[in-house]
Amino acid sequence: MGVPEFIIARRGPVRLRGVRTAKTTAAAVTAFLVAIPISSNPRPIVAPLTALLVVQLTLYDTLRSGLRRVASVVVGVLVAVGVSSVVPLTWWSLGLIIAGSLVLARLLRLGAEMLEVPISAMLVLAVNGSDTAAEGRVLETIVGAAVGVAVNALIAPPLYVRPASEAVQSLAGALADTLRRVAREVRGEYTLEQARGWLDAARDLGRDILRADRALAQAEESLRLNPRARRRRLAGRSLRSGLDALERTAVSLRGVCRTLAERVASEETETVYAEDVRIALSDLFSDLADAVDAYGGLIGSEVLGPGAEDAALREALGRAWEDRHRLADLLRQADRLQSGAWQLHGALAAQIDRMLRDLDSDARAELRASWPEPERAHPVQAARSRLRRASRADDED
Repeated sequence: MGVPEFIIARRGPVRLRGVRTAKTTAAAVTAFLVAIPISSNPRPIVAPLTALLVVQLTLYDTLRSGLRRVASVVVGVLVAVGVSSVVPLTWWSLGLIIAGSLVLARLLRLGAEMLEVPISAMLVLAVNGSDTAAEGRVLETIVGAAVGVAVNALIAPPLYVRPASEAVQSLAGALADTLRRVAREVRGEYTLEQARGWLDAARDLGRDILRADRALAQAEESLRLNPRARRRRLAGRSLRSGLDALERTAVSLRGVCRTLAERVASEETETVYAEDVRIALSDLFSDLADAVDAYGGLIGSEVLGPGAEDAALREALGRAWEDRHRLADLLRQADRLQSGAWQLHGALAAQIDRMLRDLDSDARAELRASWPEPERAHPVQAARSRLRRASRADDED
């Protein structure tokens, strides 16, 4: 009997839905049960409330939220107890407490939990600054925060490496599709409208870059202080460096498309490049698209070590460099240099060179070699890593 689809999520490895809901509920109930025997309040509802608010998407965010909430409550209680021991509760003393609490919260950089300071102070003032109420609120808050952090750490602390990897690979795919479009249309006598369409498509890649950056930022947060991140601690570094390279490639592609648009918009006799140059450009962009696809696949599997993606990237870049040299020879012909378009030729060649350097497989391999070995690697994985290093050393010899 199959499991209903509303219970599981099938994106990537099969995983249960509602894990965060179950963790939040478990944290709140556990906090309530822990607080009952140690709190003077027969209904310590502040403890489960704190646990409910503390549990966040990542373990790091949960710990940060817990510490800030405890600090906010302690500061608020101290303000309330201190003021109530000096002056009675009036409208002006209430205003003084609220303003002072907010100022202290800003000075302590309590962030989203800053309102907890005046709230805690007012709740303590509601019972005439009772020491018992003040101690009970602090105790229950500490219990709720500690239980929330513990539950999030012990019950499947989430890692968001896969969504970030998929976002980076999606960006690589979109970049490769744009390059293939340019390669396909530049082969003929393209028009200004087509060139502007390429430029718009290259600019639209900015949305994919922002989406990948947000996904990667979440992945990096999920790796911090996470016990499950020990085997994937290089994932954040790999994805970030890969995203940076793809972003630079997208910027260079915009420059290429702008240069091609300026070429067709110029008043030269040859409004677009001649057929031999267009064929060289088409072959170059097609091979660059293959290189970008291989680069995206390499980023997705890089934490496992070099594999087939490395070979595919090197092969595609080798073809692209050959196309680049062929294009340079065509653009250096005397009649093209004398046409007054040599500035556009130079700008086009410079942007293409930047794209090739940003996708450089050798530089990527050197970067990967500088990363430390994962701690406490599995014996089989460690043996494979040693064999790969020995094989590379034999090839170099």
